[in-house]
Amino acid sequence: MPPPNNTVEIRTLEELSSLYEIASGCTLTKGQYRNPLRPYRLIRPEASCQYQKNGKRCSQLHQHGFVVELHDDSKVLIGNCCALNHLGLDDEQVRGEFKKLSATERQNIRRHKVEAMLKHREDLIGRVRAASIKFRALHSKASLILTTLPTAVGGALLDRWKRNALEVSWEYLLIKKGKDEKGRPYEERSWYAHSFGMFKGLGVWQQLDQQLYLETLLKLRRQLEAIPVKARLSQLELEHAEAALSQVATLETIERQLQGQIELLDDFRKPSNLQLVIQIVSNQKVRAETVTAVYHLMGEPCSMTPEKYVAEIDLALKKKYAANGIRIAS
Repeated sequence: MPPPNNTVEIRTLEELSSLYEIASGCTLTKGQYRNPLRPYRLIRPEASCQYQKNGKRCSQLHQHGFVVELHDDSKVLIGNCCALNHLGLDDEQVRGEFKKLSATERQNIRRHKVEAMLKHREDLIGRVRAASIKFRALHSKASLILTTLPTAVGGALLDRWKRNALEVSWEYLLIKKGKDEKGRPYEERSWYAHSFGMFKGLGVWQQLDQQLYLETLLKLRRQLEAIPVKARLSQLELEHAEAALSQVATLETIERQLQGQIELLDDFRKPSNLQLVIQIVSNQKVRAETVTAVYHLMGEPCSMTPEKYVAEIDLALKKKYAANGIRIAS
């Protein structure tokens, strides 16, 4: 069907045919004519007039004409001259009829769309339930991570996500001592960056409690379940159903976002990524607590005490660069 207003400009016969199923084999007579649908003005005369006059089809090619409807619901074309001379149609009359017809069509299309979607209501309710279950599972996994890690580390991870600061780096100090040209001693201190790698998997899952996923899903489920199960809805019921079904796009967005966060969380939980968490704070006590938490999340035992584990990381970094000191990069 054409759009519910007369704003779409038809410029070619191809565009006209894409909007209406024209019965090109039919011939229009005055007795078959029921009502006009809409006028059109083409770039060139390429539409063939289907009106029958003097016992034969007009077939005159025209630019300006009308789409009209027959009593059997067929749609045909008639040129402007035949429409005016034989049916008494002009542009203003057709536009008026088109507006009245389109208002009815809009309502029918609206009802048909809603009632067609309601045939899949149980599927939609099932999708809402599945999304709710997926949210709870994601929330449980995210909560386990955030409650297992030290509070300071959780805060640092959240800050890094918000700043999109994904690289974990420390700096090592090299001290150069010597004498200048006058024989006076000097000391140069220079800090250089060392990257441990890039974080993966940070995302909204770190703040799930601040999202409205579950509330939105619950509201949508209640709206869908409140729609009466019957063949034809009243106007008020139709409006309520339409309001509920308009949220299907929101459901699709939530489904997509939840799946994305599940994938991010899976990336974050990989052992190589969890190892980086140990390096995002400088406090030795907190780093040692993080070692314990990381190995707990990986489900593996640590081969040494957490304090020694942290000390070994620092020692390895110092040895690699013969550094005089190390610090976490700001």
